[in-house]
Formats: sequence, C-alpha cells, structure tokens
Amino acid sequence: MVGLCGGDRLLAPGDEVRARGTRLRVVEVGVGGLRAVAVGGLPGVSALEVVVEPFGAGARVSCVVDGWRPEAWARSVVERVAGRAVELASAAVVVGAAVVRDGRLLAQERAYPVDAAGKWELPGGRVEPGESDVDAVRRECAEELGISVAVGEPVGPDVVLTDALVLRVYAATLAGGEPEARDHRSVQWLTEGTLDTVDWLPADRVLLPALRALLR
Repeated sequence: MVGLCGGDRLLAPGDEVRARGTRLRVVEVGVGGLRAVAVGGLPGVSALEVVVEPFGAGARVSCVVDGWRPEAWARSVVERVAGRAVELASAAVVVGAAVVRDGRLLAQERAYPVDAAGKWELPGGRVEPGESDVDAVRRECAEELGISVAVGEPVGPDVVLTDALVLRVYAATLAGGEPEARDHRSVQWLTEGTLDTVDWLPADRVLLPALRALLR
C-alpha cells in the first residue's frame, strides 16, 4: 500500500481522510495510486482517483464533481501519494507464499515473538541481496515448511510494513513434500469459508479479499 495521512500513519482501505474539509473513504490503495470516495463535506463529489505514473515522474488526477474536474482541489493528496511512491520504489521486499492445494490455503501460526505468538501468517521472509522474489519464495517455503512449491503471479497489492519494507505475496502450488511447522507453532489448510477463523497478523489481514478471490 502507499500513502500517508497525518504524520506517518499509512493509509489502508477503509480509512477516512480529510482533504480541504472533505471526508474521503479510501477504497483502494496500491503502489500505483489511491482511489477514494467522498463521504461528506463537499456536496456533489462522487469520486477521487489518483494515479502516479511512473513513480515520482508525475501524477494524473481526476476528481469528478457533477461533470467538472477540479484537479487543484486534490493536489495535496496527490503530493502525499507521489512522495510515498518514490520512497517505496526502492523499498526492501518481504515475500509471502499463498500456497493453495485442493481449494485450501496454507497458513502458519507464529510461536514468537510474544506480541505475535498465536497470530497467523502466510509462509515467507525477506528477499536476500541478489535473490529474486521467486527464488526467495521457494527458499522460504523449503526452510520454514520443508516443501517445494511452484510460484505463480503476485496476489493483491504490496503491503507496507515499515517506511522501507513492503510485503509482496505470490500465488504458489505445492510441488513436493508435506508442510510441517518447523519455526512456527502449527500449520493449517484453510478454505475460503474458514479464512476468518484464525487471528491474522495485520499485514496478512489486508490481503484477505485477494486471498478469497484466489481460492475461488
């Protein structure tokens, strides 16, 4: 995700922000921009859409208000998003693996640290220098679970973890082995209907809509 609102708090879908007295609810945030809808403060505002292309090189803004487009009104939002996109373009990456077998998603329960113990996440870890995302997914699955996987396309948006670190999840299928909890408390295969039965870490929870779509 990309965006700032009030200090250093990162925007996420569902957040509400204020721009020149107007309340906006964020609908979608990604490395390419932000889309929000007005929820009050400026009658007639139907949508605000921000696209940054490419990172930091310029921004195209559209804000439809009963047929006219007040680009200047949205400039403060654009500047925040564009600036954050520049920073995230060089961010380090933590990869995650959305491993699916027979319509079920593999999840693992954290054993440590104390504040994360008992919460659930996708397999994965930091990409090492000189390593590709795909190779990192394969390595982390082998190290954490003792399995080999075939790696597919990215799932959902990049999720900001810190100012210089993003989580990027890839679809994967089990190619060999049976998952075992080596560094985690337990592992579990979840269906679309049981994704909400475990307590996900915040970054993984952001991706639940994309994971549901993957399981369908």
